[in-house]
Parts: sequence; C-alpha cells; structure tokens
Amino acid sequence: MKKQGRLITILILALIVVVFAVLNVDPVAINFGFTTVDWPLIIVIVVSLLIGAIITFLAATGSSLSQRKAQKQWTKEKADLEQGQEAKIKAAVEAEQVKQKATYDKLLADKEAELHEMNAKMKQLMQSKEV
Repeated sequence: MKKQGRLITILILALIVVVFAVLNVDPVAINFGFTTVDWPLIIVIVVSLLIGAIITFLAATGSSLSQRKAQKQWTKEKADLEQGQEAKIKAAVEAEQVKQKATYDKLLADKEAELHEMNAKMKQLMQSKEV
C-alpha cells in the first residue's frame, strides 16, 4: 500500500512539473557576473531545484555518516562497559566463594577438632570404667 501511495504522489508531482514547464517557457536573462545568458524559465527553475537537492543530499549524508560513526562508538563503549561489569561481577562472586569456602573450611576444622576431643574423652571414660 505504501508503494502505491508513493507512486501516485510521484505521478501527481510529475504532472505538476510538466504543466509548470509548459506554462514557463519564456526566456529569462541569467547574469553569472562574467556573462549573461538567456534560458527558458523552466530550465532555470529545474537547475535551481537540482542544485538545492544536491546540497540537501550532501548535508544529510554528512550528518547521517557522523551519526552512524557516533552510534558505532557508543555501541563499542557500551559493549566494553558491559564486559567490564561482567568481569567485576565475576571477580566479586569468585572472591565471595573463596571467602565462604575459607569460612566453611575453618568451621569444618573446628568441628573435626571438637569431634576428636570428644572421641578422646570418650576413650578416657571407657578406660576409667573398665578399671
């Protein structure tokens, strides 16, 4: 549907330009500073239109290229920041795991020592009962 709308718009604009060209065929003097020429008014209008379109296209292209370059740079910075954040999170998780493991190992060693002491006391009590 969009393409049909564009086609109809282009055809209407082309018809307007053709009618405009037929109505404006009178010669007009154009002064370039160093020479003067007589051209039909429609040629002057079309050439002016084309020059304006080229200038607009060049301005838009330059702006678009700078925006693309900035977007690429921002995308790269975002990826770098995300990668840095992931590395920091991973390092923090690993540090916490090491800390938790150390705490667990210490508690385990304490409980094993306590168990060893209780076993020793139990042996001692058993020996004193036998005697």
